[in-house]
Amino acid sequence: MCNRHSQFRIPNSELLKCVCVLALAVTPVAAQQTFTGRLSDSRCGVSHQAKAAAPTDRQCLLACINALAKYVLVDSNNQVLPIANQDVKGLPLYAGRPVKLTGEWKGDAILVTTVEAIPAHLHLGHVMTNWRDTPGTRGFLPVAADEARVAVVHASLAAKGASLDDIKLHAGHVLHALDPAVEPKGPGAGYGVRKAAAGALQHLDFAVKAEGATASITTHAVPVSSSLSDVLQLVDQAIAAARRIRAMTDAAEAAGLAADLAALMRRISDEELQQAQSHMGLMLKAEGLLGAPR
Repeated sequence: MCNRHSQFRIPNSELLKCVCVLALAVTPVAAQQTFTGRLSDSRCGVSHQAKAAAPTDRQCLLACINALAKYVLVDSNNQVLPIANQDVKGLPLYAGRPVKLTGEWKGDAILVTTVEAIPAHLHLGHVMTNWRDTPGTRGFLPVAADEARVAVVHASLAAKGASLDDIKLHAGHVLHALDPAVEPKGPGAGYGVRKAAAGALQHLDFAVKAEGATASITTHAVPVSSSLSDVLQLVDQAIAAARRIRAMTDAAEAAGLAADLAALMRRISDEELQQAQSHMGLMLKAEGLLGAPR
């Protein structure tokens, strides 16, 4: 280096300090990892010995925790992984359930940052147990079933109507239970079979495609999806029939179409939605989600 640049020279000792500071600055923090498995306890580990006082795995687990056992994660290889921070939010909620833990393996345990349901199970929950805008924030499928039962009752009343006005009144109530956007007033919950069944079908599809989807989910999703697709087609037919009834001027003709509407509603409620709920129950049982908290 020429003399005129010598004023910019950095002593070796200072240069070494700069390098050390730079190295410290770029040293990465401990990488966060994800761990999946089922929450259990240190006393039972892989297998719960449920007793009369605690007939389910979840109840057994919580009883063990109350007896000073610790939460652990049992992974897919049946390895029991200790959890370092027992007070992390979410452990009691997901006790006994499949979960995804985010955190750091520190020493001989997981230092957990977050506890959450696996993505596939989140969507199953939306189908069966909870959604933000449904009546009572319940799952889509139970709401669809409840609204369908209201429609069945009023379709039957329409078929037995003593006058044209009675038949038309109950046909309107059927419309409200099927789709409040078509008829805003009526005895239903104001959500409608159509919207609830469509939501259930959408989130079932999300579950099948999500992280953590198992063979039991994909297997049982096939008949559930088929039933829900049929429900949506039949709802369209029922809405068209109810609208025709309300436009009729002959009581006898209206009563005949109301009888057809009642049969259509029984098929929606007692066959298609019942079959969908049955297969969802089998799916939840296989996934260890029956009776799980919302």
